[in-house]
Amino acid sequence: MAKGALEGVRIVEMGHFLLVPTATAMLADWGADVIKVENFKMGGDAVRFATPIEGVMPPANLSLSMWFHFFNRNKKSVGIDLKSQKGKEILYKLIENADVFATNFDASAIEKQKLDYETLKKINPKLIYCQANGYGMKGPDKYKPGFDYAAWWARSGMMDRISSEEDPRPQRAGLGDNQVAPCIAGAIAAALYCREKTGVGQKVDVNLYHFAVFGAAFDIGAALNVGVNIPRTDRKKVTNALWNVYKTKDNRWIMFVMPQTDLFWDRFCRAIGKPEWEKDPRFDTHMKRVGQNMFLIPELDKIVASKTAMEWEAIAQKHDIVLGRVQTPLEVASDPQAWENGFFQEVEEASGAKFKIINNPVNFSETPNSIRSLAPQLGQHTEEVLMDIGYSWEELANMKEQKVII
Repeated sequence: MAKGALEGVRIVEMGHFLLVPTATAMLADWGADVIKVENFKMGGDAVRFATPIEGVMPPANLSLSMWFHFFNRNKKSVGIDLKSQKGKEILYKLIENADVFATNFDASAIEKQKLDYETLKKINPKLIYCQANGYGMKGPDKYKPGFDYAAWWARSGMMDRISSEEDPRPQRAGLGDNQVAPCIAGAIAAALYCREKTGVGQKVDVNLYHFAVFGAAFDIGAALNVGVNIPRTDRKKVTNALWNVYKTKDNRWIMFVMPQTDLFWDRFCRAIGKPEWEKDPRFDTHMKRVGQNMFLIPELDKIVASKTAMEWEAIAQKHDIVLGRVQTPLEVASDPQAWENGFFQEVEEASGAKFKIINNPVNFSETPNSIRSLAPQLGQHTEEVLMDIGYSWEELANMKEQKVII
């Protein structure tokens, strides 16, 4: 098997829920040795036995939550009593022998446990220290708990712009965490590359709020520089009728995505069976089409409703116009394009239970990703990892007896 891109990099993760665990899972897919440190007296990461979401039952006989497998594959678990002095010493020794420390525990808890950057860089000056939280490491909300629902979705303005005033829409589970996690993985990789060149470790700060604001740059940029809220999107009133969603004959939705209408107008007219619109003076410039949006949208509603979604996809391909079919998660799960590009694979837990996992979205030609193991049981690798950093069998036995480790 070819080596991963990050072969030889050791990461100590103190993460919970999704944000940092997902980031380190990606790094593990790329070959890094990720050690997940869990406080076994607190039951470890809460996602281990996450209950079904909205009545969705997981595959039978799984010993761990399938979501825990998604975000913790390829890792080793070390179970430590992190509140004990001996447990803290073990953690410090792990960090002393690591390249990266990554956490999304509350800043107050990190400081209380003396796991802040200033403390840890004295133990390991070349350490890459990554801390992720809800709202940033400065300001009045530094210590405020920040799940992605609150910090990424609600606080950033995205919820406001996508919802109606009467019906605010909650985000889908984990959407913010899983969008930010790949950026955390990239930031850690960049810091490692910098250290390779300079020999200097550093701290990497990431917060959900900032990433959401960055992602909503069109809306926030208008607010910053023009002092306005861009109006909420209403498909019946969008300014560009060629950048809109329409319902088909078989009650499916398709999305036309042609922001530069001058590039598409002639062939779009032929595609929808309206060649007479090509030279119509009402539509002969982009701005005129924008001015005719309230005419074009209902006309396109009628035209699109005359054919099925599959028929429109064939037409779009023939005429080289941009169209996307709105799919359900069930359709995505069976999409040949997704399977052909390696989005998913079937795996088998030690219990014998089989299920499908979502693969890392970044692929390397020479250092391919691999799922070498599924998520570990709590403390599964404690002995292996601690012996690797110098503890003896006798020391491990004593610490187990004292309930410092499992």
